[in-house]
Amino acid sequence: MSESTVVQKQGIFELLRNRSYAQFMLARTISRFGDSVDSIAYGWMVYLLTGSKLLMGTLMAVNFLPNILFGLFAGAMVDRMSPQKVIMLAYAGRGTLVGLTALLFSLGELQVWHLFVMTVLVSLLECFATPAETSSVPRLLPPGLLLSGNALSSSIARMSELAGIAAAGALIAGAGIAWTLWIDAALFGASAFFMAKVVFPGIRPDVVLEDTSEPGEAAAPHGSLFSEIIEAFRFLRTIPVLLMTSFLFAFVNFCLMPFNVLRTPYVTEILNAGAGGLSLLSGMMVAGMVLGGLWLTNWGSNYRKSLLVILGIVMLGLSYAMTALPAYIGQYPLAVAAVFALLMGFGIPLATTPLASYMMEVTPSGMLGRVSAFQSMLCLSAVPLGSLLSGAIAEWVPMPILFIGFGVAMALSAAGLIMSPTFRRVLK
Repeated sequence: MSESTVVQKQGIFELLRNRSYAQFMLARTISRFGDSVDSIAYGWMVYLLTGSKLLMGTLMAVNFLPNILFGLFAGAMVDRMSPQKVIMLAYAGRGTLVGLTALLFSLGELQVWHLFVMTVLVSLLECFATPAETSSVPRLLPPGLLLSGNALSSSIARMSELAGIAAAGALIAGAGIAWTLWIDAALFGASAFFMAKVVFPGIRPDVVLEDTSEPGEAAAPHGSLFSEIIEAFRFLRTIPVLLMTSFLFAFVNFCLMPFNVLRTPYVTEILNAGAGGLSLLSGMMVAGMVLGGLWLTNWGSNYRKSLLVILGIVMLGLSYAMTALPAYIGQYPLAVAAVFALLMGFGIPLATTPLASYMMEVTPSGMLGRVSAFQSMLCLSAVPLGSLLSGAIAEWVPMPILFIGFGVAMALSAAGLIMSPTFRRVLK
């Protein structure tokens, strides 16, 4: 089959005909399911051991620290190694850590500090697994299927996370914490097994930028990790669209923090709903992300990437602002909020997936780990600041006004992309 034929064919079935990609997705799906199960189980154990909601929140916050502090170094190291081996070791390591937690809990020896240490170690493994997964996709798919492949990957990951959240509660209630963790450890073991079955072809020359070395000159050996990180930053500077959108999505994440931090008081105080309302709102947002990803998988290639990104940011920002509407209407506030949460979720893959595909298309295979880690660090670095400011501002600004302000600001941030001829020209 010629490359032009592959590019013309899109959709789920065309992707799943690629056996290596299908096996990769199976391993990743099981892993994402396990992510949700252990995140719920660990938080539940903290609450069970201490009764402290503050410690539950602190445990979740700890998840961000390794990626912010060590993500760049992990990305640089991933570029030196086989992505398949990195992912296998990360999955196996997570299974071992979850199994150790299950053993300690079964013996009655588990302490809260154990959970914090395990969480940090798990997050460190994720620092390696995430860039390795990113660098794997363009090695398994031809360029014409990258947009569809990334969209499908995002959708399946979200569906798996949603299923894991639902299954975690049922497993804890039916089988208990210990058996839930043992099952979770087995799932990570299965992920590592299926990842070992993936056949990775050689690095495709079409994704490697032109070699600037002199004819006959040997390839340069690896330098220090620091020098390789600097190299990734210099590469980003040569691709203005990647650097510009990295800072833009740092701002988008910053704007989203009031909604993420204040979701529980929003549900209870504005929507007059309980835990069920919180689950519904979160579930609708994930459902929107799934639908958006599936739409991109089948029809996204018919549109310019630049148009998809702009529409995604505008949809996300305006839907976010409209979540304030239930504060001003008397009927069906939860249903109205759920609709806009669905639209928010739909806008997320539209905004992010085309950029991820473009990054894979233009970044040399040997730099994908560093570049993706650098972008991830930029985005996550705004999360702690946004969280702190959200809590402080909410003390004197009503939540609906906060949501409107940050939502409109997010939507308006797309104006910079609209006015950028480089962005519109490059993201075709």
